[in-house]
Amino acid sequence: MNTPAAIPGQKIANLFLVAAPRSGSTQLSAWLESHPDISSSPIKEPNYFSNHEFSEEYVREHQLNDVDPADYVARRKNYRMQFAVFRTPEQYSYLFEAMDTRWRLDASTTYLHCPEAADKIRATAPDAKIVILLRDPVARARSHYLLQHRIGRNVPQIARQLQLEQGGQLEIPGHFLLRPSEVTESVARYTRAFGNNALIVFAEDMFAHPQRILQRISAFLGLESAFDISVEAANGTALPRFHRLNEYLHSSGLLLLLRRQVPKSVKQRLSRVYYRKSDGDLISQLDEDALRAALQHQALAYEAMKNHAA
Repeated sequence: MNTPAAIPGQKIANLFLVAAPRSGSTQLSAWLESHPDISSSPIKEPNYFSNHEFSEEYVREHQLNDVDPADYVARRKNYRMQFAVFRTPEQYSYLFEAMDTRWRLDASTTYLHCPEAADKIRATAPDAKIVILLRDPVARARSHYLLQHRIGRNVPQIARQLQLEQGGQLEIPGHFLLRPSEVTESVARYTRAFGNNALIVFAEDMFAHPQRILQRISAFLGLESAFDISVEAANGTALPRFHRLNEYLHSSGLLLLLRRQVPKSVKQRLSRVYYRKSDGDLISQLDEDALRAALQHQALAYEAMKNHAA
């Protein structure tokens, strides 16, 4: 796989939050950006170094792009959204060109489990720092399953989804239970590529002791600890109250349009009506058992990694 070329003389990210999806990357990236020496891409996850895993047809069919990268750059936009697949060096460097901070952050959660991403980042940004954020694989997969319902995806029960993923019947972006829960080889790719420039953080520790973890990160980045832990940006798994309406709004593109146009304060008020807190009612005991069995080895590897780091 060819490495994306850098543009000589132009800025790109030099700090990467390489996180397992549903591990708290939205919250950690918000805390990181609260530091005066760190700026974050306005598109939290531009997916530039993993874009080869997303066919243009798949992106269109599943409406993955919160913005159209070509239009976003051509119109010199800078509003904030969560996810898009940026494909060219020009598009990617645009996200960072106005930044004058020491660290420029890319927090794409697809990089951790993309086999080529670590080497691509190393070839393009050899002096980058990597913060690897992990979460218990079973809890992570359970949260990701609930997220699929939140965003209007028509997904099968967990046991069937596992069969589809294990049977190789899905495109790579459709794997959200097993592949993103792998920890051993995913972490090893980054520690091989970046050595001491990679730092591992565990989500459970981060949420239990945020100040302590942020102090570790500030030392790792050579900064004074000046993070604002009062910033809240958790990307929760609350479920829609109106499932059919939610599916329609997503499939029609109306929800994305509302996200772009409605002010943040209004969206927050609407969310309290539109969503309800998940109580696990979508996951049966049979599915829970199937998930635990499928991720048993990864869960053991994760515990071993945490114990070694303690």
